[in-house]
Amino acid sequence: MGHRVLAVLLLVAGFVVLAPGTACACSCATLKPADQMRLSAAVFTGTVVASRQVKGDPAGPTPPIVYTFRPDQVYKGEPVTEVQVASNAESPACGYQFTTGGRYLVFASAEKTGMLQPDPGVPLHTGLCLGNRQVGLGAAPVRAGEPVVNGEPIDAELIDALGAPEPPSVAPSAPPNAAPASPAASTGASAPTWIIVAAAVAGAAVVVAGWRLLTRRRGD
Repeated sequence: MGHRVLAVLLLVAGFVVLAPGTACACSCATLKPADQMRLSAAVFTGTVVASRQVKGDPAGPTPPIVYTFRPDQVYKGEPVTEVQVASNAESPACGYQFTTGGRYLVFASAEKTGMLQPDPGVPLHTGLCLGNRQVGLGAAPVRAGEPVVNGEPIDAELIDALGAPEPPSVAPSAPPNAAPASPAASTGASAPTWIIVAAAVAGAAVVVAGWRLLTRRRGD
């Protein structure tokens, strides 16, 4: 059910952004905090430490931006110490523009929507309609009534939906497209060593065969 709700929201946003003759803007349906949590694969507060733009076709739409966060409180998802989240680069395409050095409450989805150009190894994405907020700097859990820099206020309903957070403690896993370790690296033996051994065995075999042939000719 949650997947269907997210798909409908993004479909409506897509019509607003892409339909000919309409204003180029992103329109979001109102979501309750419980729905924001249910539709998200990862929810956390964290600071943006880096960003990069995904490579794309110069003649096509502006590629999304991948933001790297350093989480300090994790409300949903794996409590990793670093996480990457993609978002469309422009707000008319429902992209959320994060600022490096800023701290945010982030709601990130892992559903494939077709509204965002995928980037290998970055399954999480977010946008204007998911409930992100820029919060004050620090590392403490968010509290009802605390001021926000940008976004909807933090109220008791949101705090109840978020639940109790946990601090990050897990190193981020390697992306799915990372090259696997070679057998030589996993066994501790280098490839050149095996090549040298094989060459030595082959050389010894040649020497033995030559000695036998020479001995046979002398006997004849």
